Amino acid sequence: MPSFSSIDTLRRSQWRALRQFVLDERRDAGAREAVISAEQRRIGKVRILYGRDPETGEVNQVREGVVIDGSPDCALAKLVQAYIALGGNPFDISMFLYSNDAECPGSGFAYPKGFTYSMQGQEQDSDSNIEKYKPSRIGGTRETQSEVIASNISLLRRFSAKEMYYKRILIEERIIKLSDLYEQLEQERTVLLGAVRGVGMKAVYTTDRFQDSHTVPVLVYTIDSIWNQPDEDGRVPTSNPAGETLGQFPMLMDDAPGDDNNAL
Repeated sequence: MPSFSSIDTLRRSQWRALRQFVLDERRDAGAREAVISAEQRRIGKVRILYGRDPETGEVNQVREGVVIDGSPDCALAKLVQAYIALGGNPFDISMFLYSNDAECPGSGFAYPKGFTYSMQGQEQDSDSNIEKYKPSRIGGTRETQSEVIASNISLLRRFSAKEMYYKRILIEERIIKLSDLYEQLEQERTVLLGAVRGVGMKAVYTTDRFQDSHTVPVLVYTIDSIWNQPDEDGRVPTSNPAGETLGQFPMLMDDAPGDDNNAL
């Protein structure tokens, strides 16, 4: 069984090993944030600018611009420049880069849900929640002879398939992958910030976004105070008597003979 695999059933040595590890990692939060920030600066971030309804002022699905946050030398800036130089349109890469951004339509949940968008979908009695693909915009649902168009388009694209991949698809995939990586790093920094309460970090911890009860010091104290009775000053020496509630948690066990020198 690998280290730290236990969730609810723990011997004391397992808890002490996990406790020491997370407290050591808490001290490295600032250095870890610096690495994350440096990688994000290297990648850059692509934002899609959306229009607003002139009457209600609400953000709609009309894409009006593309902005790259970061240095002109960041990876995404270079990729988008290359994409445009080869004739590409940045709006064709993705309708919603960073869909969780607050400025996206529907609070970031304007992606297609429960609908189909192919020619086959137009033969069904359904409509799209994406304006561009609404069958109602092109005369409603109707019977089509899609195989006539599909066969000709297939023949038309055959001679330039490699160029399509080189000049469009491969660059689009790299842009989307780097955008996903930027967002994953942002999520990692957010989790880190909430866990260490921003100690040693440049990011600002606020109780509007995070709960103090979910921070490392509070969580460690919670488990420590179950194992041993805490002192008045908040310390929980392992030499103190068992906590008053330890009997309610039979899954927290003392070490068996020979278990005090390992976490497994």
